[in-house]
Amino acid sequence: MKDIEVKLSENVQISHVAEEKPQSIATKPQEEEVMAGALPALSLKSIKYRKQIEQELNQNKREEKDLPEDAFSEEQVLELWKYFADRFTKTGRMLMSATMNMVQPKIEGNVITIELPNQGSKVSFEENMYDLTNGIRKKLNNYALQIKVEVNEAVSVKKAFTIEDKYNYFKNINPDMDILKKMFDLDLDAGS
Repeated sequence: MKDIEVKLSENVQISHVAEEKPQSIATKPQEEEVMAGALPALSLKSIKYRKQIEQELNQNKREEKDLPEDAFSEEQVLELWKYFADRFTKTGRMLMSATMNMVQPKIEGNVITIELPNQGSKVSFEENMYDLTNGIRKKLNNYALQIKVEVNEAVSVKKAFTIEDKYNYFKNINPDMDILKKMFDLDLDAGS
């Protein structure tokens, strides 16, 4: 503000003319702005505000024992397992998807146990396990659900290399393979 003093005569008084000054960018924050988070990191108001936020968060935080634990079936878990494996494929997490498709989860109460063949698979699986666990928990509405990962180096994928191994594999899947073998008079030793 600028003070202008004018002396004209005895009847005229001193007048103050106020210049309108433009609002500066660095104005003092009002209480609403303070609540919006525009505080310096170490001011007393910011410390008080952060404590207030922490208290509000703690009040709003649900205890784990208060979260729902709806019952679920093994079929529901297996269906969600396939759903999330496909979802990981679509989002580009191919290793997680391959690992999930490689194992068959075992369900015991609220614990899903999977057995992986090596430590590397376990590390890869655990990188994405948080997303998987939370997704399954939300879909099943059971927040006590946990996924347990075990490493069993003895677990190996049995592959059929010889013709006889392949025949026995298909025979286990479909016992009628013997009928086909006899009907077409197939000799398994001829190819090897």
